[in-house]
Amino acid sequence: MKEYKSCNYEIKSLDEKGIVQFYANVFGNVDTDGDRSLSGSFAKTIKENGNRIRHYKMHDRNRMPGVVIDLKEDPIGLLVTSQLIMGTQLGRETYEEYKAIAAAGKQMEHSAGLNPIQYNIIGKDTVASEIREVSEWKLWEVSTLTAWGANDKALTVSLKELEGATREDIEKEIIFLKGLLNISSYSDLKLEQIEKQYNFLDKLKAGLQPEPDKATTDSTTLKEFKAMLNLK
Repeated sequence: MKEYKSCNYEIKSLDEKGIVQFYANVFGNVDTDGDRSLSGSFAKTIKENGNRIRHYKMHDRNRMPGVVIDLKEDPIGLLVTSQLIMGTQLGRETYEEYKAIAAAGKQMEHSAGLNPIQYNIIGKDTVASEIREVSEWKLWEVSTLTAWGANDKALTVSLKELEGATREDIEKEIIFLKGLLNISSYSDLKLEQIEKQYNFLDKLKAGLQPEPDKATTDSTTLKEFKAMLNLK
């Protein structure tokens, strides 16, 4: 069964033509599943299958924002170069999301669909009860994880939900949301919800208590928004 490994790392580069470079996997660190990718673990799959790797959005085979034009290992991890398809709405939106993320000084999350081929189970560490050191992966695809929720459901948070967030965290989110408001191809409803979050955090930054929307403060919605903002 295919596994999915996320990677939250800074975007290496993005140019005006829509060519983006990002890491789909990083070597050496232990992830939340207890896996550690070793340097060289993608070498064989790149050689044998590199020209067949697809770039999806949210691992959805029907949503392809870009075309992988280069795939290689460097000292950090698996580096992907993709040409975003700027002639499509999905490609343009993904490009604008990358720009908004970069302007806010945030990290865009990516993920790889893969299978472990060669690995060893070693001792415990602080992250996991046991570690699976993978020396060879079979790579199937890479994905950009959306910068905004897939649905248009309203999202609202309270001060309690933002406990522990620093002023810098909030300022970055304000810059990020402001960038998303410039994506004209978003639906009116999605833009309305983004604007609500922008205004909410702007008031929060100013030390004011925003008025919550009673229709959108259920616990599930709050958790989704908190997760989206990566606020601990």
